[in-house]
Amino acid sequence: MPKPADRGFRPGRTGALVAAAVLLCAPGCHTARNFKERVVSATGPLFNSHYDDPRAQEKLDAAEQLYQAKDYEKARGEFRTLADNQSNPAVLAERARFMQAECRYMLGQYPEAADTYHKVLLDFPTGTYRRDCCARIFAICDYWLDDFRAEKDRRVAAGEKGVLRWHPSWSKPLDRSRPAIDQEGRTLEALERVHTHDITGPTADKAIFWCGYVNFIRGNFSEADQFFSQLVELHSDSPLRPQALAFAIQAKNNATGGASYDGRKCAEALHLVQVAEATVPELVNDPAMAEKLTRAKFAIRSQQAEKDFLTAEYYERTGHPGSAVFYYELVRRRYAGTRYSDLATEKKERLVRLMQDGRPEPGNDPFAIAKAKWNEVFGKPQSVTDEKDRARVDPGLVPAGGTPPTDGTGNTRP
Repeated sequence: MPKPADRGFRPGRTGALVAAAVLLCAPGCHTARNFKERVVSATGPLFNSHYDDPRAQEKLDAAEQLYQAKDYEKARGEFRTLADNQSNPAVLAERARFMQAECRYMLGQYPEAADTYHKVLLDFPTGTYRRDCCARIFAICDYWLDDFRAEKDRRVAAGEKGVLRWHPSWSKPLDRSRPAIDQEGRTLEALERVHTHDITGPTADKAIFWCGYVNFIRGNFSEADQFFSQLVELHSDSPLRPQALAFAIQAKNNATGGASYDGRKCAEALHLVQVAEATVPELVNDPAMAEKLTRAKFAIRSQQAEKDFLTAEYYERTGHPGSAVFYYELVRRRYAGTRYSDLATEKKERLVRLMQDGRPEPGNDPFAIAKAKWNEVFGKPQSVTDEKDRARVDPGLVPAGGTPPTDGTGNTRP
């Protein structure tokens, strides 16, 4: 048994250990290279996202084998490690990220899968898997839309009409195939991503159509108008274009808020009706769709007639009979056959008769209106009350000759 002193510090032994370490880490030593690779593989993902991995392709092949063996959870981790390493080649990283999303999809974790597919689209917008990612996202959204379609079918079966209001519902906490909250909002967001990243793809028109349709059924007519109008303008060859055109007309007409608001949406809707009648034979030849177009056109013209009629009533109410007569005549000529045309004819004839007799409409005397407004604002009667003041002329300021008095030098006297 050695003595305790024999286990003390020995300079020769320490020098041998240092020499062995130097030889192990020498550049040409095969053992040293293997040691470095193991260290990089073990510590690289823990400390940074940029590290050289000479075995990246080998790891990708091994992860592919795990995926083929349906070991999706383990394969997902391997694919994620390869995709997160920004020093790997772009082609390898794109493949790894896409396969990570595929593992999520196969595991039924659709919200996480949709987010991972979107990450592929953001990191590689012109990559190889762009169209595949959009197709997968649309398939996931179509699965989420089953709840919306079921709700709509129940409403139709019950005979309910009008806007279908959204009511929040909590999905099962253990169901990882659906978002935990705001399933409909996540669906619309993902559909917009499909249309944005692959606007010419096979699912782009379907994605934007469903965005418009859900908003239309929910009563969000401004948003529905935007989506349907985009489909009409950007997807002229889509089989959904006739339906989108019909929905866009209704959405524009419903988005105005009434005749008291901006009438440009009505004008746009009427223009779309004319475009549909001239360029979309599917709508004209189908009796049901043609009847819808006719009703839409009548509703648009009725709202425009109401707006002009209200303008005429405003001028009549504020003491401008000439302007009121002009707008009543405009309504009578432009919107013949509507009830506003008949009302405008009656009001115009009455106003013209009163103007010919020289009598203002009772309650529409412009001077009485001005005095009432003065009292409302300043709280005291207006000083302009007599007939001379009605002419808005002060005899003390302008003499009978019509020339202001001067002081002989050409300057007007105060």
